[in-house]
Amino acid sequence: MIKRLQKVKHKLQALYQDLVGTDPLDLVLRLTLLDFLLRPVGDWKVRPFVFLLAGASLLSPRLLRSPITWLILTLLTGWRVILDWPLSDNHAYLLCYWCLGISLSLLMRKPHASLALNGRLLIGLAFLLAVLWKGLLSADYLNGTFFRVTMMTDGRFADVTRLVGGMSEADLNQNRYILEANPHDEDGSQYPKLIEPPAFQMFAQVATWWTLLTEAAVAVCFLWPRRGWFSRCRDIVLMLFCATTYAVAPVAGFGWLLIVMGLAQCEPQRKAIRSLYLLSFCLILFYKEIPWAYLLIKWS
Repeated sequence: MIKRLQKVKHKLQALYQDLVGTDPLDLVLRLTLLDFLLRPVGDWKVRPFVFLLAGASLLSPRLLRSPITWLILTLLTGWRVILDWPLSDNHAYLLCYWCLGISLSLLMRKPHASLALNGRLLIGLAFLLAVLWKGLLSADYLNGTFFRVTMMTDGRFADVTRLVGGMSEADLNQNRYILEANPHDEDGSQYPKLIEPPAFQMFAQVATWWTLLTEAAVAVCFLWPRRGWFSRCRDIVLMLFCATTYAVAPVAGFGWLLIVMGLAQCEPQRKAIRSLYLLSFCLILFYKEIPWAYLLIKWS
């Protein structure tokens, strides 16, 4: 038994060395392609071409590092945005920009350095714009309305809302009925008949401010122009955001994209941080495939 455990240990160590020893650029490109395969892009007009090209590029090193490959993926992801206009998801735009950044970086003399800069700036600017929208431009975010309504109307949040917010399934159904009937006042901010336990209200407020503060922290750390404390913290702050946000938010594709861009700007010699990025990628997959909130409800 001890020998078998030692063999397993050695195999896991060898697997770990293979992963962290992979060329950093190749690792970023392969994880981006894996994102395409795990989270299908677009409908039948786009998806078959993305699947085919992403799958072939995973198998072919030549396709993997070809700027043409990533330019085609840029066009396909851009086509997806146009087809869904004006209701495209936020990360649909970011994915298109990222593919364009990869295709341009592969044309440079130092593609990894170029891609690292692209990844850092895309993350920083995306989070900065998110903070500006939530903190200054949106009328229904800081007061908690966004999370209150979203967690009651979007069925993907139902298990977490029941688990943390203290609501029953009947409460959620009644709230959805009320919101669909749209009985709010003129400014759309009051829902007097909604069933909102104190735990749910607290959950909505915590989610509101935690999201805003962590997004602001990511924006500052990734846009900070000089090396120092902020730059050293950027990886941990981003992974903390992903670990907490995508446990609740059902948008795994967005989380994987952020992890890949964060990994791209991580210095190659920081193998421990690269390992944490890989674990974060797997953690988001866990959130996506395992209904952890539902299981906790059943077991409680």
